[in-house]
Amino acid sequence: MTRWLRVAWRILRLALHLLLGVVLTWLFSRRDKVSGHYHHNPHIVSWWNDRLCHILGVQIDACGHRPQPPALMVANHVSWLDVPVLLSLTHTVFLAKSEIRQWPLLGWLAAAAGTLFIRRGAGDTQAITRIFSQRLDEDGLLTLFPEGTTTDGQDVRPFFPRLFAAAIDTGVPVVPVALRYHVDGELDTLAPYTGNQSLAENLWNLLRRPRTQVRVVFTPHIRLAGLERKAAAELARRAIRDALQTGCKTDDGRARTVGHGA
Repeated sequence: MTRWLRVAWRILRLALHLLLGVVLTWLFSRRDKVSGHYHHNPHIVSWWNDRLCHILGVQIDACGHRPQPPALMVANHVSWLDVPVLLSLTHTVFLAKSEIRQWPLLGWLAAAAGTLFIRRGAGDTQAITRIFSQRLDEDGLLTLFPEGTTTDGQDVRPFFPRLFAAAIDTGVPVVPVALRYHVDGELDTLAPYTGNQSLAENLWNLLRRPRTQVRVVFTPHIRLAGLERKAAAELARRAIRDALQTGCKTDDGRARTVGHGA
């Protein structure tokens, strides 16, 4: 299949899949009139995101033990693809910046999948901790990107310590997750959603190539009891940095391909 035929075919499949997402959301998601939160079917959400990754040609190599709820997953942030990749592997809900809620269609789908939106710089740590704790009790598995922004994937920026307050207060384990986009082992320069590029520009670059490869390493969970927020954030950050350098050196020591380029 020539590149342009592949791109056209992917665009058609992507449009149909987004339409399917709207239908599934309308059928299976319900919005709580009091809290404003959506109640969703995690199996459908994972299936839909797994198919999205397949359509986009995303090949996922995952290793390590998937977290069992209740737990807080924290990951380095490279691309908007991080969300569908992790949703295809786990039944989690996300914390995201409030701007994403305003994205046409995608923001609504994200909300329907249970995403929790917060305003950057709001500074109300107690309120955020309370919401986090409630979600951990309700959904069991919550994921956030403590860097607060995307990077080029070469290193991990310092984490915002306040985001770890809920895990410390509730006593749930934290599972650091390392995401590394690569091209045959070398760092991927197209996947990172950084700089002044738009979502459409980034998506177009991904659609034009045969596949996008990402390695996902679930590191061993850590307990934060007795730690200050800053120390907890740095402990999780170091775990992710180590995993990015060593790869899939976990208990089983092997990577498992769970998605293939199209």
